Amino acid sequence: MATILLICGASNVRQLAFQHLSAKGYDVVLAASATEALRSLHTLMVDAVIFDTAVPDMAAQDFCQWLRQDPRCGDVPVLFLAPPAFRWLPDSVPMRMGRDALVSKPFLSSEVEQTLKRLLGAATMPIPETLTVGELSLDRRLFALSSEGDSVALTPTEFRLLEYLMDRPRTVVSAEELLQKVWGFVPHTGSGDIVRSHMRNLRRKIGKVTRRREVIQNSPRRGYRFMA
Repeated sequence: MATILLICGASNVRQLAFQHLSAKGYDVVLAASATEALRSLHTLMVDAVIFDTAVPDMAAQDFCQWLRQDPRCGDVPVLFLAPPAFRWLPDSVPMRMGRDALVSKPFLSSEVEQTLKRLLGAATMPIPETLTVGELSLDRRLFALSSEGDSVALTPTEFRLLEYLMDRPRTVVSAEELLQKVWGFVPHTGSGDIVRSHMRNLRRKIGKVTRRREVIQNSPRRGYRFMA
């Protein structure tokens, strides 16, 4: 069974998650701080990390930067435990589309387990470093979009948004679906203004490498689609 590194400063939350995951057969290693977790990772090989964003000694971005620079841990999926507001704050946690996930607090142990199971399943499937559709290429390592020698850097949220659309070329994707899949909103709780705002910024950047050719089309009252 998989080995899970659980990083959580609250002893009651840590123990609750430990008991549930251990009962399901996981080998759970506990760490009360990010610093303790990093020490453990020098000698420990894990299949996934559960990171509580409330740990006081290190931000999620800093922890993940170290984790992903380590060749032994770079592909390890991370499940973030975070306040509900983190679902809509841009780039509040450094999630990689299809590799990481966020569960809002307070949470059910069963929800953590099911999300973890999904992440472990996805981690066994290799993801190409570059996603190419038509003349556009999306670099998953650099968070950059390129076309015919021109390149532009994307924010993590812009990257996840474009990656989701490029994975479904010519398919109309609703704003509601994007809010759930890209931002992690619970159904019918997100605002379409968030999608529209990021879409404007993304289209402007895409225009820099396509000579202003529109590749994301609006479908009135239905959503958006990527046209190569």
